Amino acid sequence: MDNNKRYTEVTEQLANLRSGAWLDMGFSKELEARYQEAQMDWYRETIRISSLLAVLLLSTSYVVEWSTGLHLSVFTLVVRGVAIAAFLGTYLYARKSKRMTWKYWVVTVNTLLVSASLLLMAQEISQPIKMMYYCNVFFVEVVVFTFVRLPLNFTNTLGLVLLLMVGGTVYLDTMSLDVSAHVLFFMVSGTLIAVMVSIKTEKMSRGSFLKSELIQHEKNQLRELNDHINEEASLDRVTRLMNRVSFEDKLLSSWSFSTQNRQWLVLVAVHVEHFAYFNEQRGAECGDDLLREMARKIRTVLLDKEDCACRTSGGRFVIMFTGTEPMVNSQLESLREKLSHINVLDRYPAMGEVVRLSWGRVTLEPDTDRDPRGLIDRMFMHLVPLESTALCCREQKQSGGGNL
Repeated sequence: MDNNKRYTEVTEQLANLRSGAWLDMGFSKELEARYQEAQMDWYRETIRISSLLAVLLLSTSYVVEWSTGLHLSVFTLVVRGVAIAAFLGTYLYARKSKRMTWKYWVVTVNTLLVSASLLLMAQEISQPIKMMYYCNVFFVEVVVFTFVRLPLNFTNTLGLVLLLMVGGTVYLDTMSLDVSAHVLFFMVSGTLIAVMVSIKTEKMSRGSFLKSELIQHEKNQLRELNDHINEEASLDRVTRLMNRVSFEDKLLSSWSFSTQNRQWLVLVAVHVEHFAYFNEQRGAECGDDLLREMARKIRTVLLDKEDCACRTSGGRFVIMFTGTEPMVNSQLESLREKLSHINVLDRYPAMGEVVRLSWGRVTLEPDTDRDPRGLIDRMFMHLVPLESTALCCREQKQSGGGNL
């Protein structure tokens, strides 16, 4: 999916999130996967912290029993021990697992275990410690629903199960009717508030995620626009080769690299003689067609990734080859063969002055400190006609410049 489609999708999802039903917060499959991936670090840290808090809460009950002389049944002790072991395992799972595929189920099972342990202890302990354990169940709900933030389907189901567990425990407890009613009212209202806060927090989190996605898409669009502008500014309008400024920058960077690696660079100048006369005789459109055809033929001989070419002005082209000497010689021979037959010149021969091609070559050796950009203009002062003998057959190596 391209950036524009993603931007449209995120915009639509944000509008639906703001105006849709309070339970309708799902994204498309791809967007939902990105949201869950973005929330992975949050889930990992909250699960680790909440697991340690649960272990601390259950461990505190040992201190309460020791200080008050209370004795719990074997079943309650086993459930509490299993819950502590499960939370320690959950901590290791959140620490070691990379994908955390079962994170929601692990949190749900642990919530039921710790709530069951607290409710069992509350049944076997008298007032006022009994009320402390009931309040701890509400504390567990707050942590799970508003801190860990389970998905809505897990939140609603788990909240309903917890209410049934608390209701059943209160019914079986030996408290008076007034106290039971107050406890049940506290737990029901507390659970509903925690679930509502969880839904609101999840909606805000998803809205923030969509806004960050929009900002990222806008950054990508601006980056693509800047890249396009920079690319257009570096290319010749007619031939789509490099312009002189971008070619000189490329030449300097390649020259620095070749100096470090003791490699040679080969510059080739190609000139359409009497190009201005051809433009005058045949018109600017034919002149542009001639330049485009030459650019296409030049582009076909650029084999190495560092090879490049530019049109400096009028009918003047400069090509940079960076391969080995046999490869460059092969490229020069191929270039000569391709430029020997220009279809535009065959179809529209100029009257009077003869329009022909000339070229020249200079090899830049890495031992010189001279600026290679100065060669570009001097090369066009020492050109030879494009003939059957290729430049690769001539001994014309120069140390940074000179007569070709």
